[in-house]
Amino acid sequence: MNPIRRALVTGISGQDGALLAARLLAAGADVVGTHRPGRDPVGWRLRELGLAAAGRLSAAALEPRDGDACARLVADVRPDAVFHCAGQSRVADSFRDPRASADANGTSTLNLLEAVRAHAPTAHFVLAASAEIFGAPADAPQDESTPLAARTPYGLSKLYAHAAVGAWRASFGLRASSAILFNHESEWRDEAFVTRKLSRAVARVTLGRAQDVSLGNLDARRDFGYAPDYVAAMMAMAARAEADDYVLATGHAASIRDFAAAAFAATGIALDWFGEGLEEVGVERGSDRVRVRVDAAFFRPVDAPLLVGDAAKARRELGFAPSLDLAGLARRMVEADLARERAAVA
Repeated sequence: MNPIRRALVTGISGQDGALLAARLLAAGADVVGTHRPGRDPVGWRLRELGLAAAGRLSAAALEPRDGDACARLVADVRPDAVFHCAGQSRVADSFRDPRASADANGTSTLNLLEAVRAHAPTAHFVLAASAEIFGAPADAPQDESTPLAARTPYGLSKLYAHAAVGAWRASFGLRASSAILFNHESEWRDEAFVTRKLSRAVARVTLGRAQDVSLGNLDARRDFGYAPDYVAAMMAMAARAEADDYVLATGHAASIRDFAAAAFAATGIALDWFGEGLEEVGVERGSDRVRVRVDAAFFRPVDAPLLVGDAAKARRELGFAPSLDLAGLARRMVEADLARERAAVA
């Protein structure tokens, strides 16, 4: 294992970037985190994590789609590890502007790989890839050898990035690794993601500030893990002398319906389900109060029906070990949102 002394983290204000910064700083590394030009260089996550004034954390504005800007930054920072977490992270947005997703996730990765090759050739580059590069349900569970079959513009943009990592590793000997991340959630998830939408809605329902929450496809099944476990594995990847790709997942699939039930159960609300399709509802047991509704507006044009990963390689080589089951993950997220809701009116 090689110690990380100076790290460059793109997308520092996002969930993964902020958690990586916290872990890197705790390990004694200096961290340079990037943010979009004109955006808040800190963000609410770094503030919640107590890193807003961290002495070994500095911020740099970067547009990753600008290859020259990437080269200048890498030349200036001279990192020994680069974690590329910036990009377009919402599958739904990719349907509205596929080309923007390809640029944000694919072109940016290519630019950074070239910058590292030219100016920090011994650095270990770690990409935050996505399970959306897989698509066919017959291939579940997915591991590093599973054929790639992206079904969405977002999945295709991440496949472009993932393939670039492998190509630059093979063609130029770059220490470039891809972390194939299955759904990794936490209390620092963006509210645009269904898990955080649910945890905040449950907190508001519990406090009497909302009545229900509207969701899309309740049957979609995903592999939900706890994000801090995944960034720990990404750090372990960067510390390795050899580059490689790793699936990071729990190996257990749960539907959106399951996650909703677990989130409400975290505050003592049991749900009973009635109806089918767009008419399905989740009703609070012992009452007639509808807590979950289905809204066609939240359905995607296409959705991988089952994404569940086999992380045996990461367990064996990185010591990766998921720390929370579905109930524990939902409870942690709901409790954090309850605290935020209460603090907002204190």
